[in-house]
Formats: sequence, structure tokens, C-alpha cells
Amino acid sequence: MTFNIKQMIGAVAIFLTSASAFTQCTTCAPDYTCVASGYPILCPETLPDGTTGVAYETTATFNMPGTVTDPSSGVDASLESITITSITGLPYGLTLTPSNPDGIYYPASGENYGCATICGTPLAAGQYFVSINVAVVASAFGFTQTLNETFSLPLTIIQGEGGGNPSFSTSETTGCSPLTVDVVNTITGPGVSYAWDFGGPSSGSTITLDILTDDYPGETTWMITDETGGVVISGGPYSLSQTLFSETICLGPGNYTLIVTDSFGDGMQYGGVVGNYALTDGAGVILAEIVAGGNFGTQSIHSFTIDSTSGPGGCILTTSNPSVVYDIPGTYNLSLTTTVSELTLIGLNIITLAGGWSGDVEEFFWGAPDPFFVIGGDASYTSDWIGDTETPNFTGLSIPLDYGGTYSFSFYDDDDISANDFLGTANFVANVPGEFTISGGGTTAILSIVETVSSQFIDSELITVFESLNVWADIDGDGYGDFNVPINGCDTSITTTFAFNGEDCNDGDALMFPGAPGTFSGIDNDCNSIIEGDEIITILGCVDPLAINYDPTATTSDGTCEYIICSGDYNNDGVISVSDLLELLSTFGCTSNCVTDLTGDDMVSVGDLLNLLSLYGTNCP
Repeated sequence: MTFNIKQMIGAVAIFLTSASAFTQCTTCAPDYTCVASGYPILCPETLPDGTTGVAYETTATFNMPGTVTDPSSGVDASLESITITSITGLPYGLTLTPSNPDGIYYPASGENYGCATICGTPLAAGQYFVSINVAVVASAFGFTQTLNETFSLPLTIIQGEGGGNPSFSTSETTGCSPLTVDVVNTITGPGVSYAWDFGGPSSGSTITLDILTDDYPGETTWMITDETGGVVISGGPYSLSQTLFSETICLGPGNYTLIVTDSFGDGMQYGGVVGNYALTDGAGVILAEIVAGGNFGTQSIHSFTIDSTSGPGGCILTTSNPSVVYDIPGTYNLSLTTTVSELTLIGLNIITLAGGWSGDVEEFFWGAPDPFFVIGGDASYTSDWIGDTETPNFTGLSIPLDYGGTYSFSFYDDDDISANDFLGTANFVANVPGEFTISGGGTTAILSIVETVSSQFIDSELITVFESLNVWADIDGDGYGDFNVPINGCDTSITTTFAFNGEDCNDGDALMFPGAPGTFSGIDNDCNSIIEGDEIITILGCVDPLAINYDPTATTSDGTCEYIICSGDYNNDGVISVSDLLELLSTFGCTSNCVTDLTGDDMVSVGDLLNLLSLYGTNCP
């Protein structure tokens, strides 16, 4: 019986990915208003668009009923488990975290809700198609069936506005010759490679890897990694035996590792034929070489260092985090192509199947095994079985493998009635693409692994190198130079601090420059030739003309102003008397800032005298 699993669960497959691959997003909580009606449902129905350079985070909820109806046959089937074995094509910079750490869900057992968070900062715009590989276990009428399906769902990333360089950063973009520019890659990790164009100069050292193959050249591969673990260059397997292959490699200063791998596990020797390899720099110095006798087992690892004395060079670098020296003045376009690759298992061909599959009731009737394989280790995958053959060829696979990942391949004979027969396990370390032979427990298989480009980024920065630089002395260090003291900023013999402008009005006072705040000290702080506002010297006192102690010379209030409490009681003795009348008469005729002005007309006149006489004899409260 065959179920149309793809139609039954396709809507939710993207969000069930393995947590071992994506663990950086925050934990999500399901939206329980997302309710399925007979078939799995995803809420929302589509992922929101993302924008390059902008942080992205979204949460999706999926509801999976325990029982679904196969649309092609009308049969009710239980979804025993749904396991996501791999996911590819997610835009670079985004990661995904499911609600279940193991990425396995059991709808038939009541686990009907799940969710996932997608987060990160996408780096490249485009229309992406996320491919999801799922293993589904469904049952009906007592029969259980495991099916593998692949789904593809779109996700759009829109190009953001503004500048920014997602691929690398530079220590300098302008300066005097010779200018040293240290570059730091921001996209790193296994499967990432670089191709630099410095716009003229180069700072790489050429090294050579010579490999003399043995009688099994298809077993030999190699790679060089940098300090970050990124693969700088790789090679093999080879097709010609007892043949010398020479690889020319460009490396910048730094620490590296050469890894030579033999897939069979006996090094580069067999039957008296011994291969060889040696890594040398431009001066002929040996950096790494094969062990005596050639039997290094599965892998031989050599650490080595490239520095400025390693020998002649001048090649274009493919390493990470280079340093470049620009000796000649000019403008240079420093560009980088960053390529992100991934390894994918596309085929497995069993050429020898171990015994132990015969004798079951199935083989008594049908006579031949039905092999399938299970991948463990850094990936989880169970293949379909291929019937009635001892040498099945599993093609059309699309199983991502990690660079440096360790995997186990276990082989079985599928039996419907009796228990499945175990036919051996082989271990494998994925490093480079090619054809690889693995063996274990009497079963031998050939793995077909390809390397594909998942993302590519091309970015650049302009580097400007000066022979001379017109700047101005900045003695007071306020960032503004003295126009009358020009200097050459590229002259290393000059130790005077300089600025890139000559707009200072007083290079002897760091408090005076264009736009400077006032210091209340009576100087032209902002260099506009006017002493004003907060530049005026501070004189504390009473600044209110209506106060009895008003100080016309004060510029800032000190809070000491005093006022007449009872109108007309000038001497504040609590009664309006002869002394107050005499005080008014003494100021009679005042025309400005008059403290005895009772009418508010800013003068002392007959009106004020009559007003005071009307109050004469009043006792103030």
C-alpha cells in the first residue's frame, strides 16, 4: 500500500528541520488558534519577505492531525512520525530553530502542535527555494510504510537600501603610502572560499603540492584549511595511478593545515606500490610530506605556517583575513568574491552486499534481498528499499553533508514479516567531493558526493593612497586646524598634530572652534566674530528691574532679588508713613527703573504721589 504523503504533509514540512543544523533562534510558542481541518495546516500560509542587511525573525505554527485521509485512495492513515532529515537552500544569514530539539514529531500520539522560529540577517537578495527532505512513517490496516519526500518552498529576500559590505571589513580605506590594509572576512566557516582582487598589489606566497598517486588514485583526496577551519583549496580524487600531479597554491601569511585522506584507510600504498606527496614553498622548503612507507591510515594531518620569509610570492590570495600593502599612491578597487559551497550525497551504489539476508521467509518465496541504508552520525536519513537485488544503486539523493562531518552508513535487508537483516556498517568522513568507496561488515558501497554553490557574494571597497596630504596644524587638538600653518600629512618626520581643515580661529585655545558651545567667559567660542549668548561673561546678581535690589550689570540671576511686600511701604517698616512719602519725593521725576513707581508707568510723577497719599497711614499686613 502506498500513501500520498506529499499531499498530506507538504504544507508544514519546512518547519520541522533538525535542530542539529539550526540552533541560534529564540524558542517559540505555538499559536493554538491555528486549527487543522482534516489536513495539516501552516499559520501563516506564507513566510513574510526579508530585506538584506535587516534583522529578520518570524514564527510559524503548524497543526498536524493524527489521522489524515489519503486523497488518492480515500484510505485513512495514521501519521506515526514525521522526521526532517535535512534542509537546504535557506538564504545565507538565516537560521531556523524548531520547537522539538530532535526535529521529530508524533502526530498519531497526540503531538499535534509545533512551531519554528526563523531568524538572522539575510545577506543576498533573491527568490530562494528551500528544499526539505522528510521521512514519514504512516500506517493503515496494520501496514506501516516509510517514505522519503522532498519539498520546495519559496522565500523572497528584497534588496535593502544604503551601503554596507556584508563580506569583509577593512582597517583603513584612506592613508599615505605605504598603506597597510588589514582585511577581516565576515562570512566564514567550512565550505567558504575567497577570491581576492586587491586592485593591483598582491601579498600571496606560492606553494606547491606534488602528489604521486598509488595504484588506487580514486581513494586519495586532500584539502588545506585556514585558522578558521575554512577550506582554502581542495583536490582529488584522481583517475590515473602512479602519476605525478602538481598543484600550485597561493596563500597569505598565517597558519594552515594540510589534510590528506585515503577513503579505504590504508594510506597511499598497497601491494608494494607506494605513493608520495610533498608540500613546498617558493624557496623549496618542505612544509609537509608523507610518512615513511606511505601507510598513514585514513587521514594524515600537517600544520604549517606561511610568513613573509617563506619564499618568493606575489600571487593573488584565496585565503581569509589578508593584509595588503599599497606602496604606490592612487585609488584601488579592493574586491572579494565569497563563495559558499556545500557537499551533497547524490548517490550510493552497493557493489558487494554482505551475506546474512538469506533464510528468511521472504527470501524463501521471492529469492533476493531488498536492501536499504540508514545514515547516522552528523545526519539522519533512512532510504527506501530497492527490491530483489544484491547490488542496488540509490540515485537521485540530495542529502547535505557537513565539511569534516563523520557519518555511519548501516545496511539492511527489508523484510515485511521477519525482522530486517543487518548487513554491516561503514564509517565515512566527508571533506571533499568525489567518488568514495566505503566498506563494513562485508558490504561495500560507492558514495557519489558533489559540491554545489549555495550562495555567492561580490563586494568591494575603494582604497585611496596619498603621496602627500594637505592638512593644517592643530596645536590645541580640537579637530580644527590653523589655516596659516599648512603641513604635509604624509611626511613622517612631522610630529605635529594636524586636522583636515583650516577653520580654527584660535589654535591656541581648544575651547574656540566653529560651532563650539559658549563658556560664559567673554570669548568668541564659536568663531563667528561675535561674543553673544552663552559666550558673555557671567555676572551673578538680581536681574529683575522690579526688584528693590535690581543690579543692571548682572547677566545671570543668583536668586537674590527682593521685592516690596506692601505697596508704598518703601522702608518695609509695616506702615505707610512720612518716611515713605519722603522716599517717593526723593525720587520724584525718575523716568526709568524707578523703585517708587506705584502706577507702573516707569516714572515717578504726581500720579504716584496722589496714590501714596491715598494709602497714607495704612498698616501693612
